[in-house]
Amino acid sequence: MENLMERPMPKKRITAAKKKETIFLFLMLALPVVQWLIYFFYLNIDSILLAFQDKRTGAFTFQNFQLVWEQLVDPRGDINIAIKNTMIYFSTDFLIILPLSLLMSYFFYKKILFYKGFRVIFYLPAIVSAMVMVESFASFVAPNGPVATVLEWFGYTIPPQGLFADSDTATNTIVIYCIWTGFCSKVLLFGGAMARIPVELLESARLDGCGPFRELWQMIFPLIWATTSTQIVLLFTGLFNSSGPILLFTNGAYDTQTLNYWIFAQIYGSGKYGGNTGNYNIVSCTGLCFTLVGVPVILFIRWLMDRVPAVEY
Repeated sequence: MENLMERPMPKKRITAAKKKETIFLFLMLALPVVQWLIYFFYLNIDSILLAFQDKRTGAFTFQNFQLVWEQLVDPRGDINIAIKNTMIYFSTDFLIILPLSLLMSYFFYKKILFYKGFRVIFYLPAIVSAMVMVESFASFVAPNGPVATVLEWFGYTIPPQGLFADSDTATNTIVIYCIWTGFCSKVLLFGGAMARIPVELLESARLDGCGPFRELWQMIFPLIWATTSTQIVLLFTGLFNSSGPILLFTNGAYDTQTLNYWIFAQIYGSGKYGGNTGNYNIVSCTGLCFTLVGVPVILFIRWLMDRVPAVEY
């Protein structure tokens, strides 16, 4: 019996087993490879080719690049306005929402008074439908809303047409909405990173007289640098995709369009170059131009973040 168990398998059986394993692996990998070839490789190559084609004739041309450049350098051009607004939303996310999310996560981590109630308030925008949040905020800042009543106490009045129907106030008002609703995901990530910090480290620092500010800056921030750097890289990855709920608030009117919304308008035929069927050529050209600008920036930010060593604990 032992001799039968120790006897090696015939070569034919080994060859057949390897063939079956190879066929199985091939079939398992075939579907994702085909999907990659169709939905990534083909679509991206086709998009690049569209940037050099005329919409009507399909002939080779640089007219799309000329139109993008004219819109970019014109102070009242659609792309010029869209880029300015996109940079406003990106700066808001990077300079306001990200630091405040870190501070809020620290306060929740330290379990300040009423921290559970504040946590619900800041998580609420992620739970409630975006349409409901937009309608609630629009009613809140309406000419007859609560904000107008408070401003009247200080001698200010909201224009009768509302804040969203004025080019001077529409974008700033949407930015305030984005700040109000932009903390949830970052607070969750920062809170999860802080929860992993060993309590013994903070207790020993507290015994040595470490205050809250020093604890946050010199202890917690370096310990969660991996999460923070990832958030920064992701923000710069979406540098030209930064936007707000433009469609729900203003439908792109009153100089509120961002680059995302401008592309949406051209594709669905409501933009200046969209027509009835959408202008995929100008959109492909715009995407190609900003990709060539954005990729070096993202790679540089990634390299810069990797220069700071992560703390192991």
